[in-house]
Amino acid sequence: MDSSSIFTALSSSVLAFLISFYVVPLMMRAAVSLNILDRPDQNLKRHREPTPYLGGMAIFLALLFSLSLILKLDAFSSAFFLGAAMIVTIGFVDDMKALSPKLKFFLQFLTVFVVIRGGVHITIAILPLWANYLLTFLWLLTIINAFNFLDIMDGLAATIGLASLAPLLLFSALQGNDSLLCLSSSFFGALLGFLPYNFPRAKIFLGDSGSMLIGYTVGVLCFALDYTAKTDLGLLNPLIILMVPLLEITTTSLRRIFLKIPPWRGSPHHLSYFYRDRMGPFATVIFLGTLTLLAGTAALLNSLALSRSTLLLLGFVLLSAALAALLKRRV
Repeated sequence: MDSSSIFTALSSSVLAFLISFYVVPLMMRAAVSLNILDRPDQNLKRHREPTPYLGGMAIFLALLFSLSLILKLDAFSSAFFLGAAMIVTIGFVDDMKALSPKLKFFLQFLTVFVVIRGGVHITIAILPLWANYLLTFLWLLTIINAFNFLDIMDGLAATIGLASLAPLLLFSALQGNDSLLCLSSSFFGALLGFLPYNFPRAKIFLGDSGSMLIGYTVGVLCFALDYTAKTDLGLLNPLIILMVPLLEITTTSLRRIFLKIPPWRGSPHHLSYFYRDRMGPFATVIFLGTLTLLAGTAALLNSLALSRSTLLLLGFVLLSAALAALLKRRV
């Protein structure tokens, strides 16, 4: 990768950061004026006072404006932005007036369908096209909702989003993919500009528009890259990079099913709540963000065909998660 590509990526990241950092307070005031607020209920929503949504809208605008000045539109980026606009719109409507789970899932399904029609989908050479399409549906719908599940604690979804983007930035640079590097660096900057307003104690929330946008963007970037230059096991890298969000949605859904609660219904049975009750919210965000960074490092080792090192690091991540779960519950 030449120096001009790196400079372009850095420029897009800095520009997205500055736009996001500037726009977030504007969105906070707009949310208050329009009464788009998340009100505490002392059940699942335990924040102290009504808090503005629209954080996701600020991130999307920062991403859109920064890339429109730097990135040349091609078929991939056009399909990506169409999908991103749809997912942000769905989230915004849900924040304004809660959609039914069935309608929300249908609209997410429609978004993925449109993206696939635009030519953006998983491509595994040994599989028929219909199987790649099916995997794309399963993957994106899972990751979009995994980050939606994670958006239950100040700074958590944004921090894990940033930690997930870190290895994707490196993969994009190593593969010389200027378009993906620019996209991932811009999104990284937009998220970073939002985080100071969202980190405990949050002044603004992502809302469904923001959490689903993070899941959508990271999900697309994960399968848009090639990890198999040195080993076919590189196909597992998306699963490794997004291990924490996948653990969150899997364990939370299984606990709800076991308790005869529909998986899509809100309840306090989140994995991240389990850690919060033992560590506190701030330490939980740092802990899960660190595990995500370590998982990303394991993915990098996996791409280098360092299977033993990959397994050791993944084992350490899972052992750390298990040991943390054994901590005494805070009173």
